[in-house]
Amino acid sequence: MSGNTGNTGNTGNTGNTGNTGNTGNAGNIGDPGGGWGFADRGNFPFLNERELETTALPYKEKGYPDQSWGSYWFAWATLTEFAQLDWKQKVQLPAPDLTRTAAEIDDLVQLARNERADALDEIVAQKDEFLSYFMQLLSISPHSHPNTQRVLASASLIALFMGQYFKNEYKRQRPAQLCSALLPPIQAPGHASYPNGHSTQAHLMAYCVALVLPVEVRPKLQNNLRVLADRIGRNREIAGLHYRSDTVAGITLANNIFTVLSAEDADSKATMRRFWEAVAKAKEEWA
Repeated sequence: MSGNTGNTGNTGNTGNTGNTGNTGNAGNIGDPGGGWGFADRGNFPFLNERELETTALPYKEKGYPDQSWGSYWFAWATLTEFAQLDWKQKVQLPAPDLTRTAAEIDDLVQLARNERADALDEIVAQKDEFLSYFMQLLSISPHSHPNTQRVLASASLIALFMGQYFKNEYKRQRPAQLCSALLPPIQAPGHASYPNGHSTQAHLMAYCVALVLPVEVRPKLQNNLRVLADRIGRNREIAGLHYRSDTVAGITLANNIFTVLSAEDADSKATMRRFWEAVAKAKEEWA
């Protein structure tokens, strides 16, 4: 029985936990849990300082300042606007072709064998968020381009919403449910496979942020944003979490959502008021 202690060598994998440091990026994109925390003295709290002014400031009629909204919560506000559009009629996605599932799993086996070890750091880093990748690629920060960040966060959440709708519609099994030997290096999310949500989000983010970029740099940056979106989607295949057709469907869905979002009709512009205000302000950040 003592021979099993050889498995303790696997504890070397705990080194991967260092990648959880990437979760710190969540604070940079305005996710819950980001921000500051301060200690106070238990026996002499700050409020006991004699020179403090503790009377309230005058209440502002405009209420909560627009600039104080974190991008994550701003995105929820834009999602409520999007939900009011006729999206069920306007955003379509064909059913997956299940006849190719076996062949697609064969492809995933080869990806796992040939590329997973090399892609592992990116797979783990992009597990929960990848908006920070877009910010880094654009050489911007939440402080320098807060409204650009809002556009990205809004696109991400709207794509997530639509992806979940079609996942529930088609209920495709995850690859590892059919081929457990794929053994994804991270836990598969608790929802269906089709479409690839990361692919949908990343491509819609790339489409939407291109709206705010200056004309002179847009072609090159658009190309780089597309390459990043493709890479994020493909990493999910390398991980054994999605079929190739899931990823392609994510691109198709993102394109269809963007067609609705960018529509010039008055109703859409009026309904998506906060989104278009963020786009207008984001353009000024790039001027």
